[in-house]
Amino acid sequence: MITKLASGVLVFIATALLGNPVLAQEPVIRLYEGPAPGSENWTQKEATIEYLSPFWHEKNLVVLNVVDPTLTVFLPSPEKASGSAIIVCPGGGFSALSWDTEGPNVARWLAEHGIAAFVLKYRTGYSGATPEEVHLTAMSTYGGQPRTPEADELMKRNHEKTLDISGYSPEEATGSDNPLARSTGNMMKLASDDGRRSIEYVRENASRWDINPDKIGIVGFSAGGMLALDVAFNHTGQSKPNLIGIIYGAMGFKGVPDDPMPMFMASTQHEALGGAAALYADWCGAKLPAEIHSFTDSRHGFGYRKNGDTVNTWIELFYNFMKKTGFID
Repeated sequence: MITKLASGVLVFIATALLGNPVLAQEPVIRLYEGPAPGSENWTQKEATIEYLSPFWHEKNLVVLNVVDPTLTVFLPSPEKASGSAIIVCPGGGFSALSWDTEGPNVARWLAEHGIAAFVLKYRTGYSGATPEEVHLTAMSTYGGQPRTPEADELMKRNHEKTLDISGYSPEEATGSDNPLARSTGNMMKLASDDGRRSIEYVRENASRWDINPDKIGIVGFSAGGMLALDVAFNHTGQSKPNLIGIIYGAMGFKGVPDDPMPMFMASTQHEALGGAAALYADWCGAKLPAEIHSFTDSRHGFGYRKNGDTVNTWIELFYNFMKKTGFID
C-alpha cells in the first residue's frame, strides 16, 4: 500500500515480508525461517519514508519499524568477482535505518569493485502504530520538522513501547548507567543478533555466490558500527567477521576481541577524538592491522554519496585497506 502525504516529498510504504521493491530490485533474503527470536509478538508495520534532508539537501530514505530482518544482495559481475563479501549495516540509533546512503549506495560501490555486498535490514525500535504516527516520527527525527507537543508525546510513547517490546523493564531503564540502554532498551542486542545471523547465513551459503567463507567482513555506520563491533567481540566461529569497518560508530567498546580481525575506521574529526581513537590505540597496542581516518569539515551521517565531497574517499581507503590486509586477493 502506498499513501501520498500532503507534503509531496514523503512516501509511506507498508512493506511485505520479503522486502520492499522501492528499496532495491536486488534479491532480498529473510534471515530467519519464522519470526526473529525475541520479537515473535511484535505487530508494528515496517515503513519506508522518503524525506528531504535538511542537512544534505537531497531526498533520502529511512526505514522504520523493522520486524523481519533481511539481507538485500548486491553481487559483482563474474569477471570482477573477488570471492570476498561484506555485510553492510546502516545506522539510525537502533530506532530506524538510514537506508540509501548507508546501505545500497555503499553496497553498489562494493559490488562494482568485485565485492559481494549484503545490506542488513536489522530490527529497530518502535516508531508508531499508524502511518500517521510513523510519518510524524520520521519527519521529527529526520525531516527537520520542528518538535511539537504532539511529536514529543509520540516520542515518549515510542520510547516506552521500545523498552517493552525489547524486553527491557522500566526498573532497568531507571537504574541503568548506559544511556543507550535507557533510550533503546535491548535493541542493540537484537540488532547484533541479526548481524551475527547475517554472517552465519552468508557463510552457510558461500558456495551459492562463489564467496570464500574465510573472507566475509562487516561494515557499519553509527549504530550499525556499534552492531559490527558487538559482532566482532561476541561471536561463534560461524558468525565471526574476517574484517570490520567502523564508520562513525565506535562508542562503548574498548580493548580487542580474543580472536581479533583487521579493523578500518573512518569518522568526522570531532568523533575521531573519542572512542574511535581509543579503540584504534587498543588495536595498535596489540599490533593488529588497523587504520583510522578523520575528515575535516564533515558531519555525522556522511555515508556514501556521489556528491563530490572529499569525505567520500573513505570508501576507496576502505578498499585499499582490504587489499593491504589480504581480504581481497
